[in-house]
Amino acid sequence: MTGSISQKMGTYAGVASLLGGVFLFSTVELASKRLQDLHLQVDADVLVFVRFFITGIVLISLGYPGFRRAGKKLVAKDFGLFAMNGAIGVTLAIYLFHVAINMFANASSSAVVFSVNPVFVMILARFINGEKWTVRKWVAASVASVGVMLFAMESGNFGAKSLAGVGVMSASACLFALSTCIAKRVISRYGAMMFVGFSSLFGSLFLVPFIAFRFTPEMSTEIMKGIWIILYLSLVGTALGYALYFYGVMRTSAQGGSMSFFLKPVVASVLSVLIRPEETISMPMALGTALILCGLFLAVLLPMILSRRKAKI
Repeated sequence: MTGSISQKMGTYAGVASLLGGVFLFSTVELASKRLQDLHLQVDADVLVFVRFFITGIVLISLGYPGFRRAGKKLVAKDFGLFAMNGAIGVTLAIYLFHVAINMFANASSSAVVFSVNPVFVMILARFINGEKWTVRKWVAASVASVGVMLFAMESGNFGAKSLAGVGVMSASACLFALSTCIAKRVISRYGAMMFVGFSSLFGSLFLVPFIAFRFTPEMSTEIMKGIWIILYLSLVGTALGYALYFYGVMRTSAQGGSMSFFLKPVVASVLSVLIRPEETISMPMALGTALILCGLFLAVLLPMILSRRKAKI
């Protein structure tokens, strides 16, 4: 009985962490758009480097003492795993994410399209994590995917730039999904802070050869102009957001954890309207959000309801 209660509490803590992480992720597009609004010339890959280098240093500093106290050590294979995950989940996925943000008129639209990543997680988790496919999961993924595609119509029609943004953001979401599945498979060995910290650090360092020549005095000045926004992106939107999200994945499942991303559109849309008065929610966006919420209900809430009914019987 005690073990069952402990397991439930761990699951609840995981769900709460996922929700907290997704909420913080939903603010990243807004903060990134703010940099764009200020006309700061900070390239996407430079911003990714700064975000994840800081995240890596902070999380490793916080996680390593506890890791050592537990008597654990890192070997070459561990660093190889961190490097692989960093290249997939940071160097490629997050670089494409920042590129795609600037292709959309609304920050909320980019947030919603990235929320398609649970569909990719569902597909990949079958092979990487051994998590089963079900008809319900496929229906939920299909409904949510239609909702996501409606956000290509943010201006009322399918503009070429919005469609390009959907394509780039979908590629980013697929790579992030792969990173999530890898994390679920191995994260319990290291803990969320160590795994995310080293993955972030390696992912940022892989960008150095591509951005070193752009770290000019002018670029440094642009970074300093937006330093508070960049620190928010690094410490809150990234370090804290990632630690919460991957702790939640560790406590739940790759598919279940990723489904929390279907809440991202709602949070991002509401925050966008509140913080950016120039943004509105169009009819296609509203319909898309409704379909995504239906997908969330089918994937997450319905199984919980059915499980409780069975327990009562």
